[in-house]
Amino acid sequence: MRHFGISAAFMVTLALPAGAQELIERTELSRTPMTGSEVMEVVVAKLVLQPGAYIPKHAHPGDENSVVAIGGQMILPDGREVRFATDTPLNFAEGVVHGGLTVAGDTPLVIYTTHIVDKTKPFQMLAE
Repeated sequence: MRHFGISAAFMVTLALPAGAQELIERTELSRTPMTGSEVMEVVVAKLVLQPGAYIPKHAHPGDENSVVAIGGQMILPDGREVRFATDTPLNFAEGVVHGGLTVAGDTPLVIYTTHIVDKTKPFQMLAE
């Protein structure tokens, strides 16, 4: 199993430039309270990223754990291209800035995300 330490972002609920929103489809599958906590909740979503989709740099008020369901090529902020293989896990601790990636190639990426976040705070904060 391979863990990526590079920046990746797969939860997009912010205002994006015109045209960008049609390249990113986020479907929330569940949102439930975390057992034993008054403020934490678990949010599970499916993210479909079309070629050309840009994920802005951002952070969350809790942990993000994701799995690449259908892999593909991504362009890093420094211009390098990397492959996100199918079944690659992605993990970001609370407050860690991630994102700044663009989907390359001609096929969409599909990612399943699980966030454990503080529901009293904004779901994500832009870092650009």
